[in-house]
Amino acid sequence: MGVRRSPDRVAANRNWRLFVENNADVIAAAGLPPLATASVAEWDAFLVHGYLARDPGGFNVDHLTPGQYMSLVELASNYFAAGYEFYTPIALRSDDQSALGARFGGGR
Repeated sequence: MGVRRSPDRVAANRNWRLFVENNADVIAAAGLPPLATASVAEWDAFLVHGYLARDPGGFNVDHLTPGQYMSLVELASNYFAAGYEFYTPIALRSDDQSALGARFGGGR
């Protein structure tokens, strides 16, 4: 017997795939490996920790060039603007955390 996925889970997965598709250019400009955006959970973990725990190459935020980092900040902004719940993206610099918090988190 198969396991049926809830309609909410199906919609969340579809929305995430659309977000990734719509932001493909920004993701590419940030130089992120596919694992970083494989799921909302992987993306959230990357924004919180600054590295990809399951990446055999040990990818982390410190590997980004200044231009790639700015694309990462843009992608984080697009993520929260798309309606995903705001949390402090600790992987980003404190001034970028503050700017995103002021825009999306109301100081949370």
